[in-house]
Amino acid sequence: MESDSKRAILKAIPTGFQPEDPSNDIFETIVARNSMGEVFNCYHITTAEVDRRSNGVERLNSSSLATTLRRTKQKNGGETMRRQMKEKEIPVNLYHRQEVFPNKIIALSEAEAVHMAKDLEKIVKEDYPVKEIAREVANEVMEDGSVDLEQFFDADGFKECMEALGGVLSAVVPPITGICAKASKNEELNLGMENFSQATHGFGIVVQPTWMRALTEIGEGVCKIVKDEMNVPEEVMSTETPKVIVEAPKVVEEAEVTVESEESVVVVD
Repeated sequence: MESDSKRAILKAIPTGFQPEDPSNDIFETIVARNSMGEVFNCYHITTAEVDRRSNGVERLNSSSLATTLRRTKQKNGGETMRRQMKEKEIPVNLYHRQEVFPNKIIALSEAEAVHMAKDLEKIVKEDYPVKEIAREVANEVMEDGSVDLEQFFDADGFKECMEALGGVLSAVVPPITGICAKASKNEELNLGMENFSQATHGFGIVVQPTWMRALTEIGEGVCKIVKDEMNVPEEVMSTETPKVIVEAPKVVEEAEVTVESEESVVVVD
């Protein structure tokens, strides 16, 4: 027997992102696609998200939107959906062509996709075989006689490069339900990231820091293994600390501030 107990999940976002309360812009609250157990987890879908789904890269028609909202199929479902969109001042185009076809991503709301990214972050942190991957890469590098091993001695240079990449990726946070958006001065970058975000319902954007951290740790591990096992003297390594390393604590400190916003739930009817 199914329980009628429902709860809206809030602030379930990965590290490094600033939460934003979607409660002031709710179009509908739906049961999660991946909800399990007696308690049904729910997520808010905002008016802005419906607009992104209808008029963004997917260009979902009203019937597809109704299916995404898990509405019971009815005779005038599309017409009802269009009327509600007009009431919320969402542009409705009866003749545009849908640009995406049924897939696993299309069924997820942005909030649920972001929650999945938060769970993935925890799994990667606890179970991703970083050390084993670093060891395998180092073994292949040292066994390949054509590789210039000196290129693997500079861990600081590698980290500085990854810091620069991380800075660019974190400079843009497209509009995503439950997360504060921010834009860079590069309009082309903003547009590209926004299109990617719409295509993945935010998931592609919010998993970037997770993989950046994992890949940075792997790269540093490879450098250390190669340096140690090739018996490279310390004086061969650069003793000058890159400027980006000095500024790193500031980035970490900002990330820690956002972590304080813990996942919360709100009981809904």
